[in-house]
Amino acid sequence: MGRRAGRIVAWLAVACVAAVAPAALAAQQETHTAPTVERTVYDMRRLAAPPALSDEELAGRRLFTQRCAICHDPVGQPLGETPGPELDRRTVAGEREAAARRLIADGSPRMPGFRHALRPAQVDRIVAYLRTVSDDAATAPAGAAGTTLSAAAGPAGGAAGLPEPRAGLSGEVLSGETDGGPLAGIAVSARATDRTFTTTVFTDERGRFVFPALDDGDYRLWAQGVGFETARAEAALAAERPAAHTFHLRAIDDFTPQLSGAEWLDSLPEDTFEDRRLKEIFRVNCTECHSPSVALHNTFDEAGWLAILDLMEHSTYTGWLGDRRPPPGDYEAGGGIYRDRTIGYHKEELAAYLARVRGPDSELDFALQPRPTGDAARVVVTEYDVPVDRLGELAWHDGSDWSEGPGTGMHGAMGGLHDVIVDNDGNAWMTESAGNLHRTVTKLETRTGQVTDFKLTRGAGPRMRTRSSHGIGRDQDGTLWFDTNGSLGRIDAATDSIDLFTPPRGMGSGVSVTVDADGHGKIWGGTRYGSIWFDPDTEDWKHLQNVTPADGFTYGMTGDADGNGWWTQFNAERVVKGDPRTGESTEFIMRPPWMADRESLMTPDDRAFYESVGALLWGGINSVPGAQAPRRLGADRAGHTVWVPNYLGMNLARIDIRTHEVTYHALPINGNPYFVVVDKDHNVWANLLSDDRVVKLDPATGEWTIYQLPSIGCETRNIAVDDIRGDIWVPCARTSRVARLQFRTPAEVELPGAP
Repeated sequence: MGRRAGRIVAWLAVACVAAVAPAALAAQQETHTAPTVERTVYDMRRLAAPPALSDEELAGRRLFTQRCAICHDPVGQPLGETPGPELDRRTVAGEREAAARRLIADGSPRMPGFRHALRPAQVDRIVAYLRTVSDDAATAPAGAAGTTLSAAAGPAGGAAGLPEPRAGLSGEVLSGETDGGPLAGIAVSARATDRTFTTTVFTDERGRFVFPALDDGDYRLWAQGVGFETARAEAALAAERPAAHTFHLRAIDDFTPQLSGAEWLDSLPEDTFEDRRLKEIFRVNCTECHSPSVALHNTFDEAGWLAILDLMEHSTYTGWLGDRRPPPGDYEAGGGIYRDRTIGYHKEELAAYLARVRGPDSELDFALQPRPTGDAARVVVTEYDVPVDRLGELAWHDGSDWSEGPGTGMHGAMGGLHDVIVDNDGNAWMTESAGNLHRTVTKLETRTGQVTDFKLTRGAGPRMRTRSSHGIGRDQDGTLWFDTNGSLGRIDAATDSIDLFTPPRGMGSGVSVTVDADGHGKIWGGTRYGSIWFDPDTEDWKHLQNVTPADGFTYGMTGDADGNGWWTQFNAERVVKGDPRTGESTEFIMRPPWMADRESLMTPDDRAFYESVGALLWGGINSVPGAQAPRRLGADRAGHTVWVPNYLGMNLARIDIRTHEVTYHALPINGNPYFVVVDKDHNVWANLLSDDRVVKLDPATGEWTIYQLPSIGCETRNIAVDDIRGDIWVPCARTSRVARLQFRTPAEVELPGAP
């Protein structure tokens, strides 16, 4: 199908609504149940203790997680097959060590050679770590680090009796070793040695920083900025002894591990048509699942890049598909397995391009993003660690030290924490989309960092499985709602109690992916070919269908101020509005006027191939120049707009819910917006999955503010606003963390006694 002309295709209406009364539901199936809930309460103090490994072994473990685990995980975390064997101490035992080192350096047809990507000292560290891995690590049970309680145990953890933070910490950051000038926008982080969360602030234009009040205790401190070596210190904080520290940052020659996704894209050449074309092909194919930095912080020759692209051609969001692959060039034989057949089509020229721009002999003129200033530098970011479910321990590589490069996966798995929402008490609740053992939803108590898993099960006997979850939202009363294997879960956060509501059979695939409440207190969820509406008071259900039924499942979902539902079909580039009163659906096509510039980068052969595989039709692909791929939209429930994050299009679309006027706002940065929320002051917030940043748009002025997250490789697929306290939250799928952004006034960041 050809690309569509015009900004909006005329909307169509269909009456496809089905309402089912509670009595009818009872005759069909049990729809409202109180499930058995198991809790796992993690021992956070024990998790905060350093592992029994040397510094060399710890560094090797981080490198292994980043560079090796996706193909060779020794701890059994991947959800499916891995292209390489599991590695342990036998791999480097005796004479095998020399062979292992040669393979790491030279690679194989299925593995890139790391001769140009890893220094000899880094290989030494990986070998040192592998010597610590037991040969039964992959099969040993990896239970949670805590105690599993019954459903009757009551709320877990708590902050009772905990004193309020009172200790002060401030200082400055200067360039050079002794007498350099002040550095603005530098991230300064503090972490208590017995806690599992980190607080980060940024320096002002005078190089000064000031933390909010912290708990008494011993802290590790570090300061970092792109282009500088990380500086470290320690401090003992107490209310009666405010601490101050001066950091001196030294410039470094190789800062490529520190670069963000936007900085990599900004640095790729655009001198010729082929440069621009291949950069765009790389962008729309290789930022579908992760940041450009995940790939480009490595240096490989052409054979190495080809091995990686071959792996990616046969992978999905959840990992490698194994040897289930069509004959070379036979894309129709894929049977719908492959998300991105364009990688197979382009991989030869992509490998040559990547070897040219990120090969052993390549040179780039790096373009760095400006460091935070003004409001962007007055943010306080608290990152809370959440134990990796199957391991029962914290992530091995969390991205907190930029010099070590971005996080690239949870020990080989492609999932992790997905969505977050905040309850009335300020505690965070999270979903986890990957298969796991202990959690359907997870609660984080923000005062203490305590983490508790809540496990719901489905099936029976040997087929019993933990219920999964993906989206979570809240209604106006503070009740939390989430999807779980087709049902709708409800959480009373005051009592930590959970119950389930299951829609009647025949309503698409049941509730899935994204859950939200509209301005009338009704709950909306995505489903196959449309959306599901639920009234919590009457337990009535309605199914609203897409205008074009063949265009697949709903991904993003929100409810507006007038009680309508809005959803996205990202592979079809459609946004749909559903009116539960009439059953009418209205369709919009996402197409900013400037997309013709990106479409012009397709050659005639490119276009012919994209058409042959059904580009932009459901079951096909959307990784083509000019694609929009709208993700997870959000409504201004104090106004009359809905905002759509056009992920690959790098823009936000504003739709007036009454006039249906559509306007587009291009992002001020090369980033992929994934989820949108609107706060009570009508500010629009979006997380950039590809760039470890959060952006805010003031629609009244058109002004953007860009907030930097303190860890790289976070990979955010969700953002939430806490209108009670004014905070913004984002979960990190790749590093098993959740981050809270709090905002200060200029007066709140002044140092005591400062002029």
